Amino acid sequence: MEAAQAWELCVLLLVAAGYVAIIVNSFLNRIGRKQQSRRSEVLAECERCSVELVHNLVPDATVPDYRFRGMHLKMSSIHIGFDNVGVKLKSNGRCILEGVTGEFQPKRVAAIMGPSGAGKTTFMNALCGRAYYGTAAAFDSVSLQSHVEGNVTVSGEIRLNGRPASIAEFKPLRGEQIFYSAKLRNPEGTAPEVLDSIVEDVLNVMQLLDVQHSLVGNVETRGISGGQRKRVNIGLELAARPTILMLDEPTSGLDATTALDIVRSLQKLTEIGMTVVMVVHQPRYSLFTLFHEVLLLGLGGQTVYLGPSTGALPYFKSLGFPIPQHENPADWFMDVISGKVRNEGAPSPSRKQTELASHWKEAKQGPERSMGHRHATNPDDKFKFHNAVDSKLELLGLGEIRSISGGHFSQILQSAGISPSEPALAEMKKRIGFEDDSVSRRGLARFLLGLRSSFSNDALSDLPDWEKDMEASEASMVSGASSLATVDKKMVGKRAHFWPQYRVLLHQNAIRWVRLWQQKTLSTLLVIAAAIMFGAQCTDKLVPGNILCPLKINLSHLAVGLMVGIACLQIFGADRPTFWRESASGIRVIAFFLARISVSLFDVLLWTYIYTAVWMACASAPCPYWIWLIAFRMTAVSSAGIGLLLSAVVPEHSSTLATAVTILIMGGGISEPQTVAEAAGTFKEVLAFLSPFTWAIGENYLAVIDLQGGEEAVIDFAIDIVEGYKSIILSLGGEYLGYVTAAYISCGVFGMLALVSGYLTLRFSYRGKQA
Repeated sequence: MEAAQAWELCVLLLVAAGYVAIIVNSFLNRIGRKQQSRRSEVLAECERCSVELVHNLVPDATVPDYRFRGMHLKMSSIHIGFDNVGVKLKSNGRCILEGVTGEFQPKRVAAIMGPSGAGKTTFMNALCGRAYYGTAAAFDSVSLQSHVEGNVTVSGEIRLNGRPASIAEFKPLRGEQIFYSAKLRNPEGTAPEVLDSIVEDVLNVMQLLDVQHSLVGNVETRGISGGQRKRVNIGLELAARPTILMLDEPTSGLDATTALDIVRSLQKLTEIGMTVVMVVHQPRYSLFTLFHEVLLLGLGGQTVYLGPSTGALPYFKSLGFPIPQHENPADWFMDVISGKVRNEGAPSPSRKQTELASHWKEAKQGPERSMGHRHATNPDDKFKFHNAVDSKLELLGLGEIRSISGGHFSQILQSAGISPSEPALAEMKKRIGFEDDSVSRRGLARFLLGLRSSFSNDALSDLPDWEKDMEASEASMVSGASSLATVDKKMVGKRAHFWPQYRVLLHQNAIRWVRLWQQKTLSTLLVIAAAIMFGAQCTDKLVPGNILCPLKINLSHLAVGLMVGIACLQIFGADRPTFWRESASGIRVIAFFLARISVSLFDVLLWTYIYTAVWMACASAPCPYWIWLIAFRMTAVSSAGIGLLLSAVVPEHSSTLATAVTILIMGGGISEPQTVAEAAGTFKEVLAFLSPFTWAIGENYLAVIDLQGGEEAVIDFAIDIVEGYKSIILSLGGEYLGYVTAAYISCGVFGMLALVSGYLTLRFSYRGKQA
């Protein structure tokens, strides 16, 4: 017993140290957020002042409002081709998708549209190798021909840069839905300053700077707006710098203006070579025209148009379909595809879906599409910018100087009506390349000229690597299969090791714990209330001579088990979609799993300490605190394992009932004192042996008896109960180990089995969603 008390004291100190670490981590994170906000403000001001300076010196120059600093692709751009892609249900042979053929070019935004039931999401899943519809297997075949995928059969072929392949094979290529995402999903060893630049890029492109440290919120907690939440979801994927970004209805549920802003933000990503493919539902025409190309699917999943968005209206007009005045063409396309619009040039009332698909097959050569090219700087541009700098210096009476000092630069800014703050001015000087508070005329002109690019090209930029990335990106667009073979090794590289991912996820969950402090406080108050109620009903009954002693101990353990088990359902229950997304992105299951339970374990232990202390005070319990704590902690940890396992196995809507029923059966049924007393030599004894409640309650009751006169003090009615618990606890060498050690081992084994089972469930269930 003394050894057990010493161990419990060590655990208590560990828990206290853990909570101190969580609080310190939260404090440091808050300081870091403030510094990051100030940094973002400085960078935004620096960008604004730089653009204003260019406009002042070269008024006709075209300069983007923001330049990417970290969002360079991790690999070459990818051309996606698909031939005769089809999906059929195995149950009834119904065709969801049929013969879809075409291509999506790099550096372009492509939209997939069609009426409900046309197979838009199915086609997206087929491209990603995830058209499983109930399957537990991930798609990883390079050919789709007659491939059986769970409940469906997928056919056809997908090509990446001309070579048959599946996007599922190259997880670093794609993103499906910002600091943690950047750290977790970029290559291990990526420099912190690069990660900061990636985050800054994502916040700027997705217009999230104003809410970068706000709670996202949910149905219970108000947070940012719906449009901002959509941007955050997309931003989580952008932080991984995917080469192909695939989104399923990113604008649904948003007003037209917000949807327009999101698509414009996604358009900016094509400047770095990214391919963006999205399913869109009922866009307004101004948004529709932002897409470089559109795939229109008809009912039955057949292609009725694939080409430039601006070419769709003339195409359907050429088939004889009239568009009413003031009609939204995007909505009108859906009416045409659904057969609701009369074709004036056809003898039948309307052109049927099959006829639209057949006509497209005949005319699908369509207009040529531009590949798009990176902006090139010509000698005239260089001369113009150098001349602008010289002219400004002449105007200020500084025509004779060879180098521009900090004071001279301030004069230039002042003459242009630009008054940056000291931090922004210092940032501008760093980017220009000031050394010893001076820079050459050529250096300033080079900086201003670099502002014309979509990428940062200044003294702080890693230009050589950027040039190499862009050259490889452009080469991949034209070199076909050979280019993909060249970048395969870069694409498939090893995932980050367990420890780096675990540290990041642990930090993330610690911050999450602090932000849920109100929920944690309420849970603790409920634990205290339960301890008061169950403790009060035990007063004067916790002695061997009282007939109710074993029953009251049993009920007190049952209360602990129910509270902890149900509370632990939150560990994975509502966040399984988060897990599927992060697992699909390369996050190790074991790192995600252990990070979640590491933080939650502290709560379980804290609630046990509080419950035991309050319960003892209300029950006037006769034995020392450690006697009760050891037993209650066994029950709590075992129940936590049950809750964790069921949160991973049972659907969220049924998990609370499943946990309550399981714990009631184990603790209030097969481990109930009278049941244990009558179980000797029957199957009930086997069940009692397998229940951790039997070991925790039995150890507790026997310890109370030993400290209060031994078995001689037990009333006759309870003799069978004592013998029943002793028979089970001493069955595996308990006479040598003692009650406490035997119970520790048994409850520990049960808890470990529950944890392992929960991990295996997460690891191997819904494999299609983790692909």
